[in-house]
Amino acid sequence: MKIVLWCLCTTCFIGCLTIPQTEKPDTPQLIFQSPLPVLPGTIQKLPSEISLALFILEDGTVNQLRFSKSSGSIEWDSLAALTIMQWRFSPARLNNKPYRTWFHLRARLHYANPLVLSLAEILCARKEQADSIYEALNHGDEFSVLVRRYSIDTSRENWGIIGEVNVYCYPEHIRRTLARLDVEEYTKPLFYGNQYIIFKRMKKAE
Repeated sequence: MKIVLWCLCTTCFIGCLTIPQTEKPDTPQLIFQSPLPVLPGTIQKLPSEISLALFILEDGTVNQLRFSKSSGSIEWDSLAALTIMQWRFSPARLNNKPYRTWFHLRARLHYANPLVLSLAEILCARKEQADSIYEALNHGDEFSVLVRRYSIDTSRENWGIIGEVNVYCYPEHIRRTLARLDVEEYTKPLFYGNQYIIFKRMKKAE
């Protein structure tokens, strides 16, 4: 089985705001990552962590990136930067409005075997609605029916099915929950960026 390199986020904070603050801003949250490139043989030891400054736009995409603590390899840093530019974040919010900002991220690096599960999802904007859907599932309502009725993700057009996914693509609290999930089981509502998500583990296609 192929072993790939992932980031585990440890410390995150936003840069200076240039707009008046009337309440504490919500910081961006990493919601989806792809694996980092394998370290070249010129690096004798896996770095314990990297530090980055990311400029994240209102839609959660990464617009700019610079390393404040690198791996020690210019080649790997360049390849890693291309990968990280494809990561998705929930945007920073102030007074419930998204805004672009510099975001400082410190992350630990580690190798892990991929864990690929077949999943379906229900994505909700509010915790109250996600809790209501979870209660309906516990009372026997069909997952697929609730997807079409309530999910705000485009996967609702496919009954919430997102197919086979490596759970390491998700934030750590989600991947730990999914790793314990049996086939046909569903999760409690999980915080996902600034939204809430319920997963169901599906049977893999034969």
